[in-house]
Amino acid sequence: MYCSDLCVANGKRYNNKKISFPIVSILFFFFAYNASGENALEIRLPVKGINSNVVSGIEIKKQEAFQQIFGNTVILDPAMVQKVKSDKPGKRHYVDKNMDGKPDEVWFIDTDRRHSKERQPILVKVIDENGNLEAGKEPDKYGDLWIVDWYADGLVDAVIDYEDLDNDGDLDRMGMFFYDEKYGLRVWWSRDDGDDNLLWYDVDYIYDQTLCQYKTHFGGDESFCSFYFAPDKNQWIPFSENPFLFYDQNNDGVTEEVIRLAGHDKDIWSIRWSFDVDNDGTLTQPRNFDASITALAPGWTPTKTDASLKLTKDESEIITIRGVPTGSVLNRQTATKYLKQITWGRIAFAWDEIDMNRAWNKTNDTIDRWEGVIAAASLDSAFYMPRVGGPDCGPYNRRYELVLRPSKPNEFYFNPSDYRVHIKYSDKAWMNVDYDGDNKSDMYYSWLDTDKDGILDKITLDIGYNGVIDDSWNIDISDVKPVPWTFEGLNSVYEPVLAYMPARKYLLNKALNAVLKSIKKNTEEDPIWTLVQQKMKNGNFTADISKKLTGSDESVLFYLNLVCDSQIAKLKKWKAGSSSFWKAFYTARSKNDIESMTVLLCKEFGVETPIQDYHEWSDLRKEQPHQQRVAWMENPLSNWRWESENAAFRFYDGHFDLFGKRAKQLIFPLFSEITKENYHYDRNEWGMDILEIGNSSGCGGLILYVDGKAYPVRIEPKQSVPTFVGRLVEETSEKITLEFVAEHIVPDKPYKVKIRPTALAGREDSPIEVVVEGISQGEKIEIGIGLTRLPEEIFIMDKQAGIMGSWGFQNPEIGWIGLGVKFPSNRFVRLDEQTNEHRVVLQYESGKPFVYYIQSRWLKGLRFSCCPSAKDWESVLKQQANQIK
Repeated sequence: MYCSDLCVANGKRYNNKKISFPIVSILFFFFAYNASGENALEIRLPVKGINSNVVSGIEIKKQEAFQQIFGNTVILDPAMVQKVKSDKPGKRHYVDKNMDGKPDEVWFIDTDRRHSKERQPILVKVIDENGNLEAGKEPDKYGDLWIVDWYADGLVDAVIDYEDLDNDGDLDRMGMFFYDEKYGLRVWWSRDDGDDNLLWYDVDYIYDQTLCQYKTHFGGDESFCSFYFAPDKNQWIPFSENPFLFYDQNNDGVTEEVIRLAGHDKDIWSIRWSFDVDNDGTLTQPRNFDASITALAPGWTPTKTDASLKLTKDESEIITIRGVPTGSVLNRQTATKYLKQITWGRIAFAWDEIDMNRAWNKTNDTIDRWEGVIAAASLDSAFYMPRVGGPDCGPYNRRYELVLRPSKPNEFYFNPSDYRVHIKYSDKAWMNVDYDGDNKSDMYYSWLDTDKDGILDKITLDIGYNGVIDDSWNIDISDVKPVPWTFEGLNSVYEPVLAYMPARKYLLNKALNAVLKSIKKNTEEDPIWTLVQQKMKNGNFTADISKKLTGSDESVLFYLNLVCDSQIAKLKKWKAGSSSFWKAFYTARSKNDIESMTVLLCKEFGVETPIQDYHEWSDLRKEQPHQQRVAWMENPLSNWRWESENAAFRFYDGHFDLFGKRAKQLIFPLFSEITKENYHYDRNEWGMDILEIGNSSGCGGLILYVDGKAYPVRIEPKQSVPTFVGRLVEETSEKITLEFVAEHIVPDKPYKVKIRPTALAGREDSPIEVVVEGISQGEKIEIGIGLTRLPEEIFIMDKQAGIMGSWGFQNPEIGWIGLGVKFPSNRFVRLDEQTNEHRVVLQYESGKPFVYYIQSRWLKGLRFSCCPSAKDWESVLKQQANQIK
């Protein structure tokens, strides 16, 4: 048994002991200034200017539950609560508990707009558990304990524990503690196994599925569990998610395999095990699971639903959370090997053939599922299978295969004759098709194992879902090969299918269309094909779904299958063609010999073999309507702005400023309409200005060095020069270039500095071209690029890589930001550090323009904002610098 016993991280951890005196006594002391004689379970906390709050029995139980784990640290000093609540929201209050001249705590009212209005004011007390808090600076989210009080009523409602186990300054584990009336104190405990420093998002410092699931990472290499605290055992009891395991099998930062165990304590009731088989998840769209099994515990039957699998010490681990051990949870390192050798009680195999793994029939839940492929329930009493977890992906357009009474561990195979992966020994295999999204059955496929050898060998098709079999065909099984239930095994057989099969099916469909029209000129086009040709646009699919279906090779193959099968059934229904033709055609069909099927059709019905233009057709379908992907605007006083969907920049008086966005979008074309409040505050939906520049360069402003003396190319306080003239140089839908010409930079010298920033579609950086004119012979000219020095920052400089940047904090409104400059490393001369800015000084060759790049990241604007570090930002800058060399 593996034991992860790390209850102390980075120095000190507060004692995790049960309270030694009754909670009622604590609350009596806590509310001692109240009038005496009140019911101890309904204590009122009068606060000047605020209506009295009622402390209910539930709130007392909640407070007691938190104290059982966190002790006195969660007893909030009422005087401090009042002080913080009465002061300016967002202001930090530092407390030196041990009088060593260094703060141990910081208190504040959290004003972040991610939190709900209903629970405000939200008071936060952060305990510096890794010993790095400094007065005037921010607590961290990699080693501190965040204690949260909704309504600032003096009682704790949530706690988040951030842990840095290896002292490298980034997040390794986190626990989100909250109170549940049924279970008492609970925790969502997560671990960053892949060290990408991305874990859980919160609203009001708790996890809310609707609000948080999209922005919680649930990816890469990662684990999480659900526990509740059992005081009688002094143990965290695992239940429900026991655990959830995410695996990045090819080290691309994206999960390809995810396993969820459901159970209670040592009892495991079920598992769900999913894969991104075709490996089309990306860092920007990381959730794209294709296939899963849902397995019920050995011994499960419809009449014995409490069957469970018992974990033993050989396959489990124990975790320590705040000094308290957990019950056994499945060990991540050995999980897959262990689960493969189990003979389950019942198994549902699901394959998302349409490539739309989203919650079914939930109009407000439109994200791609992070949990894997959650199979819908099978309610047929003869083939019953309950749903495990939710929301499920629905009954339509998924191929389901059900094994009722497995006699041995799972086996899977790939049959090139239907180019699909199947589970062996299925008792029922089917796909209910709703091709147009109206939640009504249009077609129903059944796969049959006619000789009961465990291999599916026949397909039947009911068009119209009326109980009548319109077509059926055998499946050749001579080339069946076993496939391991691993990402590598599944991907090796399925990814090639997507490379070659759509084009073949497309050509077959062209031939079928030509044949049908040769028989009946006025025959109506198949409605499935019409929908495909219309780029999946109809009254049922949203624009987002239509775009996704059109762009997916899996979706295209799914629809080409449907239309080909529908056309064949129609041709057969017309009784066209000779019996010898149909015999040969179905023989070819049984082997998935698309080429022979196409040749036979054309020969039998005298039509020309169609031209193969699948890739041209596919590219045309995937082509999106022309849209502007960059923008610019000019405000009075030479306030110029330019942007891509990813990033926005501003230039005024020589300063380079930055806007942070919450989503990929253009903001400048409708800036006045979407900016309802001052954009220097986080009050607008789109984002805000994220850099307080003051008297500095901003992100990438220039300094002209003449014979070693610095002349900032910006208007300094109480000065009117340099002067700037701006113009638009180039504008397309993909690129915008502006030009700013600075003059009167050096007294009595004719220098001109031409600055050309560009916005490029899809890029988060902006290239800046610089040309210096008016250089006299013999003068040594250098160019400095400046970066605002943040009050709290980690400065990044790598002259070999050609990057300068910082990761830091200016105020709570902006939060954490990353600033970056990428420059030609071969021009590096020196650093010139100033009190207000960092400067990298570069060689300048007269008459030769050079290009550098500026960029930023706004933590609040990131999808996964918990919790990237300065090292992650440095890695981004280095990676991008390498790409532009």
